[in-house]
Amino acid sequence: MGHSIEKDILELLTKENERYRLERIGFFRCVQEEAALVASRFPPEAGESFAAWKSRCLKEYYRLKGFSLFCRNNVDRPEFEAMVMSLVRTHLRRIFESSERTAADKYLAPDGDTVSYALSDKLFQEIFTMSFSTVPSFGNSTELDKFCGSMASGNFPTPESRIIKDMQDNYGFYWEKFYLKLKPLAAAYCYQMSGVSGPSNTHDIWSDTCISVNRAVVERRLKEPVDSKAIISYSVGILKNKNRELARNKARTPADVDTLQYRLTAEEENRYFDNPVTSPENFPSQIDSLCNYIDYSDKDSVQGYFIVILYNKEHPLHDALVKGYEDKVDKLFEHYIDGLSYEEMVARHCGVTDSRKAAKECARLRQEIKRLKKSLLDRFDKMLEQYK
Repeated sequence: MGHSIEKDILELLTKENERYRLERIGFFRCVQEEAALVASRFPPEAGESFAAWKSRCLKEYYRLKGFSLFCRNNVDRPEFEAMVMSLVRTHLRRIFESSERTAADKYLAPDGDTVSYALSDKLFQEIFTMSFSTVPSFGNSTELDKFCGSMASGNFPTPESRIIKDMQDNYGFYWEKFYLKLKPLAAAYCYQMSGVSGPSNTHDIWSDTCISVNRAVVERRLKEPVDSKAIISYSVGILKNKNRELARNKARTPADVDTLQYRLTAEEENRYFDNPVTSPENFPSQIDSLCNYIDYSDKDSVQGYFIVILYNKEHPLHDALVKGYEDKVDKLFEHYIDGLSYEEMVARHCGVTDSRKAAKECARLRQEIKRLKKSLLDRFDKMLEQYK
């Protein structure tokens, strides 16, 4: 086969040991000793391909070592359960990554995480007990792995009603994931509504919201039937109320005139394009968590999310929003982010010095950006339809 048999077998058994924890569950004591056994008992046959030999020697090795009997005798050991749990979790991760996002994940799980395909200790014990009530026969590790795959595909995604019930029973596994879900939402709403940013400044609102939502759900104060969208909606309502209160308290404090910026050019336009708090340096590079929950009935939320996408070049929806308008968007940024007047922009790009020509170019540029804003907003409305 052109390979060193001993080296190939050691590598093969090492991978098996890592995946199935064979030493830890007590199937063998030393992987090197087992590799020597396989090399002496199951050498490649004449004309046998490497893939065929690998498959054959593993099956014969597990049959020689009595893998099926070992599993039946050790099914109650914690080490065996932990190995099965690890295999099931691996399958669940693959299923989650290849499946459409569930409603429970959309509203309750942090970005990149899941509640629908999450394996809690309590859920695993239920599934393990049911699946191994009559111990199946596993001739080798591949058959065991396939069985664990069927445990994953046959019992998940977890029904949303089951997740909600566990949250109502104050089961920490799902609450911990939901609290992480709320963290970037809290930061985004704090920034947009009350101008507060930074983890230390938003922590109190986030933690207070977590406590309030937990109490409302556990004490059954939400209108039945409760679903995942009802929980996130209630949470967002709390975040908004707390930020409105914070904004009112800040409004009672005299503003520092030096922190305010004014434009000499007066325009009739939507002011959220020209809001200093929407500058990129004032919010994290990724606030895509908001795409998991937008209150479409709240005009401020929708407009705020538009600005997050437009001004944040790292946002996953930014390129789709500005495609075909990149050069014009650069000019829009010069005006609204860099603070250049139309006169300064005309001088920079056109080199016009004549006052009459400059005024004409400023009017043209103003109309160009006005049309661009309408085009971007129209495109944004169409994009949102895909996420409702």
